[in-house]
Amino acid sequence: MRTKKLLATAVLASALCGLFSCEKEIDIDYREASGHYVAEASVTPEGTTVRLTTTQAMDTNTPNYVDDATIIIRNNTLDIDQTLTYTQNGVYTAYMRGMPGWSFTIDICINGQHYTSSSTMPNEAELSSFRFVWKEVLSERMLFAEAVIDDLPNENNYYFLHLYRNNIGYRWAVMRDDQNPGGELKQLFSCGTERQIANNDGNALREGDVLRLEVRNIDRLSYNYLYSLQMTSASNTNPIENFTGGMLGYFSAYMQTTHETTFKIEEVEEETE
Repeated sequence: MRTKKLLATAVLASALCGLFSCEKEIDIDYREASGHYVAEASVTPEGTTVRLTTTQAMDTNTPNYVDDATIIIRNNTLDIDQTLTYTQNGVYTAYMRGMPGWSFTIDICINGQHYTSSSTMPNEAELSSFRFVWKEVLSERMLFAEAVIDDLPNENNYYFLHLYRNNIGYRWAVMRDDQNPGGELKQLFSCGTERQIANNDGNALREGDVLRLEVRNIDRLSYNYLYSLQMTSASNTNPIENFTGGMLGYFSAYMQTTHETTFKIEEVEEETE
């Protein structure tokens, strides 16, 4: 049996200063003038989905959906393609499904302009454990949601974790296994101090909240985009491009593991390390 080491990807001392930028709900504040196209595109074992919008003025809260695009998804491995069908609210779908190792290219055409991106589907991520734990941070007891991934051996892996609270995005993070290949990787999501939880303050968890964790093993290009996205608040820039042609957003082919639980404060564990 191989020895497994835990790699903590959150700095506990920073938690008291606020929630980590990489743990917020994905809310893309693109630093561009209004009118730029934004794509959220994916291929999974269930099918292909693309959501198209445009950036807009900061005082506008209504999404600008794009309903006149022609989108083609190509399976480069099987040498087949399919045109997506528009449904509603900027969403296009197709029955093109993915398998680990298959490579895909997506082409989005709007008003004669083509925007393309490619992604290769990795193997499925393995969630080893998920729990809530109290940790002492600068003399304050703080609640963390702790996810441990059993890293896949003999390959480079990149992970995207998205934690939902009552079906609303709550925290997210990306990590890679270059520091601990083939071992266990740990991600901590800050969920509030003991005082905040007792007083129902701020964005801290509350008794009975339903938490759903989605863990995806993504490819390097998707990781590069998401990692740069979490850095945008500090760098005051847009994420790196994932599409050609200047389109914002990203395309990812991925497998996904899901875990759901209900938060009960009496079940929170004490840190033993």
